[in-house]
Amino acid sequence: MGSRWASDGGDRRGLLAAALSALVPGAGQCLVGRRFRGLVVFLPTLVLVAAGVALQRLGAVGIAKLLVRPSVLVAVAVVSLAVAAWRAAAVVDAYHVAVPRHRRVGPVKAGVVALAALVALPHLAGISYALRARDLLTSVFTAAEEPRLVVDVGLDAPLPRLERRLTAAGALRRFLAADDLEAYLEDPRPLRALSTYLPLRERLPTDRLTILLVGGDAGPGREGLRTDTMIVMSVDLETGRTALFGIPRNFKNVPLPRHLRNSFIGLERRVREYDLSDEDGDGYPDAWTDLDGDGVPDEPPFESCHCFADMLNKVYRETRDWYDRYPNTPDPGMAALRDVLAHLLDLPIDYYVLVDMGAFVDLVDAVGGVDVYVTEPMHVRVSAPREGAPKAAISVEPGWHHLSGLEALAWSRWRIGSSDYARMKRQRCLVRSFLAHADPLDLFRRFPRIADVLERSVVTDVPLNALPDLVERLAAIDFDDIVTVGFVPPRYNAGRTPKRYPIPDVPKIRRTVAAVLAGDTSAGTTRDGTSECGF
Repeated sequence: MGSRWASDGGDRRGLLAAALSALVPGAGQCLVGRRFRGLVVFLPTLVLVAAGVALQRLGAVGIAKLLVRPSVLVAVAVVSLAVAAWRAAAVVDAYHVAVPRHRRVGPVKAGVVALAALVALPHLAGISYALRARDLLTSVFTAAEEPRLVVDVGLDAPLPRLERRLTAAGALRRFLAADDLEAYLEDPRPLRALSTYLPLRERLPTDRLTILLVGGDAGPGREGLRTDTMIVMSVDLETGRTALFGIPRNFKNVPLPRHLRNSFIGLERRVREYDLSDEDGDGYPDAWTDLDGDGVPDEPPFESCHCFADMLNKVYRETRDWYDRYPNTPDPGMAALRDVLAHLLDLPIDYYVLVDMGAFVDLVDAVGGVDVYVTEPMHVRVSAPREGAPKAAISVEPGWHHLSGLEALAWSRWRIGSSDYARMKRQRCLVRSFLAHADPLDLFRRFPRIADVLERSVVTDVPLNALPDLVERLAAIDFDDIVTVGFVPPRYNAGRTPKRYPIPDVPKIRRTVAAVLAGDTSAGTTRDGTSECGF
């Protein structure tokens, strides 16, 4: 054996040593009799094995909680660089100790260098993933600040002026940085805006997490961004049961929370004037009556409804520059919409997420498409998601289908020959289907592309320091127990405006929300008792 190694100049021996050290660092050194050197090279392997055992004990959720911390991701990148250098050096060193300098052949040396690069490549990819994830976290999520002092301002606190500004929905426990308390009492800004940066465990009730999911549509031919898709997702953290509440974009006269009740008086006057009709043809609006007995209809005195008189999807457009009212949030329009919907549902909303529907196609394609259950034939085309892009089209029959981004957009946006409310149902079912069928390993593999889309298309007020707790709580979701409810007419409207827009039946909506959160799933089923999504 020894003569055979020597006869070919030791190159085969060197290649074997390098290959062994590529598999197990230090093994090649031991092959050629350099056992102490091999042991030294092998020692980092023991450290990595111990770290792996520790991570395994943390479990998938524990690891995920670590990986949403930017400092941990930087550490991962540094460790990955060190491991890449160590493994590459182990390969090259094994070849060097196996083959004397004067016997090393150029092509073989090049092969050893290529092998060293090959073993380092996965770790270099890890560096790229870690730094890309860090960039995503710091660009999408709000900067975290630890509060100096936290004061309990629940309804049992001796602060009557503040108590009057808290609705029953936000009653039991809320927290506020002490330095902001006096300012809040003088200026009734939303309590939530002032507590943006508090740790998650101090901002949420112990048993529920609620997030507003909004699809913003600013495609070709549209005036600004419209929040046409509004879904409130609420997770019971004890049972994992999740509810998705869909709110129609065309609701009018939606009641406002106390701190906004007088904020849209001018808009209300304009909408009322626009809604005037003269169906009897007497030359006067039908809403006018003869107040002074002269036989001529008079304009009634204005009394505000303290509501948002226009379509609900215009709240965002009317409030997106309200930085004085919502100074501590990335998007004032989303903060205002969150407060309006929380008041409508009588359900505190903890965070919001706005996704640009123009990037919706890219996001679906980035995750590899989405599986949906189609309940009726659909062969349609809708407008392009952005200028210069192709139109979205879909041609499917009932059953399960794997949709691309453009197909998913067409399926969730189409309403001609259907209705806004059927479209809302498809959008809720799309979210439910994605949650139920998402593959964590596949999402990890596609992460760089997903990160690119999220970075340019998502706005959220989730603070960085809340992410570890948020990951842990979202892990409680039972994807087989998701209820979807749409508050659509005629079941959930209490009348219509003169222009036939639905007015929400607020008490009924709130009763339904309370019932669903208490475990009643009947509101999310069809008449035959099946899910509205068909699965």
